[in-house]
Amino acid sequence: MRRVLLAVALVLAGCSGSSGSEPGAQAAGYCAFGKTSSLFLIDQTTPYDDTDRAVISESIGTVVDQLGPGDRIVLATIGEHYTQSARLINACKPGCPDGQGALDSMMGGCSSMKALADERQFMGSLAQTLRPAVQGSSSADHSAIMSTIAQWTQAPPGDQPFTHVYIFSDMLENSQAVPWTEFRSMAPDAALKVAEKFNYLPAVRGADVRIVGFGRSHNPGRPPLEPELDARLREFWAEYFREGGASVTFEGAIRN
Repeated sequence: MRRVLLAVALVLAGCSGSSGSEPGAQAAGYCAFGKTSSLFLIDQTTPYDDTDRAVISESIGTVVDQLGPGDRIVLATIGEHYTQSARLINACKPGCPDGQGALDSMMGGCSSMKALADERQFMGSLAQTLRPAVQGSSSADHSAIMSTIAQWTQAPPGDQPFTHVYIFSDMLENSQAVPWTEFRSMAPDAALKVAEKFNYLPAVRGADVRIVGFGRSHNPGRPPLEPELDARLREFWAEYFREGGASVTFEGAIRN
């Protein structure tokens, strides 16, 4: 149900005249209650089509659905260079810890009524922040995927290692360190050596890493990758995250 509400909020946010803001200030005090920390990276270096927008909206909706009281969510972009990665969201979901009774609230603990009001504001701000990211992307000359993943996971906000990492991207690296003209034919172990050389390996030990948006090429119409290239890229990214301490799954969308 909350996923439906977020989708509706994304539409309403586009009709609203208010500017919105990152949903962090109101929710900061709830972070102490959280048990998980999620990173969601959105690759904005390839123009989106309707399929992309649907996958992003559904996936983010699922992730937000699964947040518990105080759980942190960080949403950032992948751009032409890791320094161009924009943080869109860094906030903890409002809510009181499980097991708190009415007396705890009366004695100065977490107020369930205030938490509910803060959650509504959190969801509204979240929708207004997300809508431009879901709607907007452009064709870029470069796509710095490895270095952006490394930047966010090696120094997570609040020094809280991410328990979940979600990435919407075609995973077609095209950076200064590894141009696409080389990456598309590079053996996985050779690409991994480049990642190690430039300290681009992720810090994701024990995290649940899930990738959506993979499998489409850069060619006009964005047809599926050729089977050999698809398999080689999957092998590289699996090893890349394994070196960082996690396994990875490739999915059509985040649905659970």
